[in-house]
Amino acid sequence: MSIETVSIELRKQLCEIGRRMYDRQFCAANEGNLSCRLSDDEVLCTPSLHCKGFLQPDDLCTVDLQGNQLSGTRRRTSEILLHLEIYRQRPDVRAVVHCHPPHATAFAVAREPIPMGVLPEPEVFLGEVPLAPYKRPGTQEFAETIVPFVHKANTIILCNHGTVSYAADLEHAFWMTEILDAYCRILLNARQLGQVHWFTPKENRELLDLRLQWGFEDPRVSAGIPDEQLAEHPTSSRLWKQLGADRRAFPRP
Repeated sequence: MSIETVSIELRKQLCEIGRRMYDRQFCAANEGNLSCRLSDDEVLCTPSLHCKGFLQPDDLCTVDLQGNQLSGTRRRTSEILLHLEIYRQRPDVRAVVHCHPPHATAFAVAREPIPMGVLPEPEVFLGEVPLAPYKRPGTQEFAETIVPFVHKANTIILCNHGTVSYAADLEHAFWMTEILDAYCRILLNARQLGQVHWFTPKENRELLDLRLQWGFEDPRVSAGIPDEQLAEHPTSSRLWKQLGADRRAFPRP
């Protein structure tokens, strides 16, 4: 398949994911941005100041890995620097989804770590979801906030901002955003009922083993984390203090 044919198909898919993102209310007005690799050094991305629910293939831009716009009549998104940092750090990543899903973004604003050890789906498909510090969007400093976590996770909470997910294709990256926001909605509903029940260390280990069986890598395995610490955010909790983050709404028993 030629790169021209690939480009046409990816443009259609990117517009479709943008529509779904807007329909799910993961981005209001012109918020959010999407991208995918066309080649090792060329990236297709959404334009600035354009609603993701009404994208057309010709609205999209291409940039190189330094952020220089190569094509497109509209200006590329200012937050492409975040995407490009992920692509530089992770050559295996082919797509990035950044948006503001309301329930997950509530955790970003509260700086409440996403609890682990509560529901099977996020344990298997997401693993640990780190919190990255706040920096002004659109800057290289903002893009670099994900560097400590990008090799350890596939979804990151951006403090006081939103979320970013990345994967081998757009569908998978968006799918992780959906799982995260659905999980956060369930947590908030459970909190209103008054209590959350947690998995035992043995149950956490069983879900981690299932995650590995599905082909997902997990840094807790290479770090040799014992069962009783699997749900303790072992690769990112050391940064909570400097973020002002703590488990206030969802303290573990």
